[in-house]
Amino acid sequence: MRKKNLQDERIVAERRKIQSDAFGIIFVILGVSAMVQQFLFEATVQQYIVELVCFIGMAFYLIIRNIMVGNDLFDNGKRGKSMLVINSLVVGIIATVIHGVLNYTRHTEHYANHVGLFIASLAIFFISVTLLSFVSLFCFYQSNKKRQMKIQKQLDIEEGVKTL
Repeated sequence: MRKKNLQDERIVAERRKIQSDAFGIIFVILGVSAMVQQFLFEATVQQYIVELVCFIGMAFYLIIRNIMVGNDLFDNGKRGKSMLVINSLVVGIIATVIHGVLNYTRHTEHYANHVGLFIASLAIFFISVTLLSFVSLFCFYQSNKKRQMKIQKQLDIEEGVKTL
């Protein structure tokens, strides 16, 4: 019979931490790579679609997987709800600033005489991105809340059985 390799749990935990760090680094690099190709190099979507799909796919995987295993991603109190609004506004502001700077540098001659048009387009962009991010975060928040309630119910049932 083959002898199984027994490893110290500290070594296993350290290896997992290193792999998690490596994933985080690659995740950030994918996002930055897609943005650099899109905005600085003005590449077509076909040139950076792989990075973008991997980045978005892994972001959804992380969120959904954490919700499925029961990790509480959001505070379910008043602070959690206010964080949804704050995070949506931050995403909207960051996306609008990036979009505004890059769009203005590309089309300076067009916006030089039409500053009002530029500001109006930025306002529409900000509202759209903020609403989209709020709806997305709200869906994740609700899913997380339902999962946490289900886990709490299971724990209450198990605790009730143990006390009887």
